[in-house]
Amino acid sequence: MSLSRRTVLKQGMFASALLALGGSSFLALREGLSLPVPEEGLQVFGPAEYATFQALARRAFPAREGFPDADTVRVAFLADRLLARGDPSIAQEVRQLLGLFDNALAGLLFTGRVTPFSRLAPEAQDAVLEGWRSSRLVFRRTAHQALRTLAHAAYYSHPAAARATGFVAPEGFHDAHAPVWRGPADGAFAGSGGTSR
Repeated sequence: MSLSRRTVLKQGMFASALLALGGSSFLALREGLSLPVPEEGLQVFGPAEYATFQALARRAFPAREGFPDADTVRVAFLADRLLARGDPSIAQEVRQLLGLFDNALAGLLFTGRVTPFSRLAPEAQDAVLEGWRSSRLVFRRTAHQALRTLAHAAYYSHPAAARATGFVAPEGFHDAHAPVWRGPADGAFAGSGGTSR
């Protein structure tokens, strides 16, 4: 998953101003979709961010022949787990981005809507996503790409989704003794079974 800190929200003062503005308006208090929290709990997302990401994933992975849908795969849950294994600063920025994405004030500024993304009808959600994807603003296009990348990484990490593509991992591909990177303090190759360089 190629989510770097520089490509998520660090696109200048405009993004920072939006985040600050979105949190200071009564429109920011309009609640989005509410979903039951997974019984295993969440490690990165809060309940609102979890619901927003699942709403986004439902548009990306609707029911189609031969492939599991977003709810079957539990895309938001798997995305939560992927973020928990990565850089905490990236996880924090994704959380901020989801808050902005579902924010009614941001919706008003960009599209004139005051309904949170997660509560829009499917067709309206598709229009919002296309607006972010094709925006003239680099920040919006980059944010769309970051969320899309995370959603696809989570979806295709599920065995049923991977099988649906026809990909079969070669035998012997997994090495149980491969180095495990535990964070920046470990260095590039440190971990169980690895050698520090």
